[in-house]
Formats: sequence, structure tokens, C-alpha cells
Amino acid sequence: MKALAALLFLVSTPSFALDFVTLRQQLPALGVSPAEIREAAAPEASPAEDAALEALRVSALADPAGFIDSHTPYEVGQAFGLPASRFLVTDKARIERALVKLTVDLTRQRLVMTSSGTVREFKISSGLAPKNTTPGSGKCYAPDFLEEMHYSSLYNKAPMPHSIFFNGNIAMHGTEAEWLLGKPASHGCIRLSKVNAKLVHDTVKAKGKANAIICVTGVTPQPK
Repeated sequence: MKALAALLFLVSTPSFALDFVTLRQQLPALGVSPAEIREAAAPEASPAEDAALEALRVSALADPAGFIDSHTPYEVGQAFGLPASRFLVTDKARIERALVKLTVDLTRQRLVMTSSGTVREFKISSGLAPKNTTPGSGKCYAPDFLEEMHYSSLYNKAPMPHSIFFNGNIAMHGTEAEWLLGKPASHGCIRLSKVNAKLVHDTVKAKGKANAIICVTGVTPQPK
């Protein structure tokens, strides 16, 4: 049993690379039955860790936009099962060298797109205060994924043409309610006219989402 204990210590040491198949082949020479060794299972989360994660998920589902705005990217990733790298960008050099920069101005309800030396400005509708205010003001994000036609999983399969997701469930996309552009009206997303949404989507797709950055600025106007 001393030989078994020594071998178990070795295989549990990170620097020791002997696999269990080889180990079992060598055990008889040490007078140990292969049946006496069991491959270790992955450690299970403690009840406290499970409870903390469940609390995060409950909070996230109750108010997704508010949760994203008030928690770290790591916590957001845990709650939604997404990698934290999909969200916040803090590297100033990456922001500066972006080939496409999209600046969401919540105060003015405008999107400014800068690409190849050309600056374009579009009317938007951001999230309607106070409940659905678009989160993330003062932060920059990398585009998460692009979709020609997305249907909302949160709001009755509402069509979201030319979607660019960039902050969890927050995206910029085209809208049927173009008459509302220029003032807050959404559940948190950035609405654009269908023509402008396609232009923004196609520009990011052409330049590559790794070369694009989305920054949110300003404060959402309160309803009058």
C-alpha cells in the first residue's frame, strides 16, 4: 500500500505526466492490484458556490439590463453562461486602432459611426427610462456576434434585422418603429432605421468584428 500511496501522490502532482493507463500496467510489478486505483473525478462545486451562482442567475433573469450594468464582466459571464471576454474592452490602444468605431450617444439619441476617415451620424432609439435604460454608459465593448435576422428570445420573437450584439442581450438593430427614432423607446437595445442598421452591420462585417468597437456615452433622457 505504500507503493500505491506514493504513486497516487505522484499522479496528483501537476508536474508528473504519467497517465492512468500506463500506471495500471506498472502496478502488478509493484505488487498492487490495478483495481485498487481509481481515477480522480473532477471536484464538485461546494453548496456555497452553487448557491452564489444560482443567486447571480436569478438576479440576471429578473433584470438583464440592470444586471449587466451593475456587475463585472466575469459575473455577467457566470450568470448568462458566456465568456467574460465577450463584453468590456478597457485596452485604450485597441479602442484607438479600431477600424470601425460606433459611439452611442444616449443624451442626443444618436449613433456616430467612424470608418475609413468617414463619419456618419444616425438617429437611434435607446432603452426607455426608467426601467429599460440602455446600460453601459462610459464603457466600450467589442461586438459579440452579428446576425442578418435575429428574433428576440425575450420579447415575443420580435424581429431584429441586422443585429450587432455587444453587451449580453443588448444589440443594435433595425426597427419597424422608425417614427420613434430620435427618442428612447426600446427595451434596452439600440434601434436604427432598417437602412442604417444594414449599413452599420455591413460595415462591421466587412472590416471584421475584431476591428470594431462600440462605446456608449451620455445619459438617457427622462420621459416627459
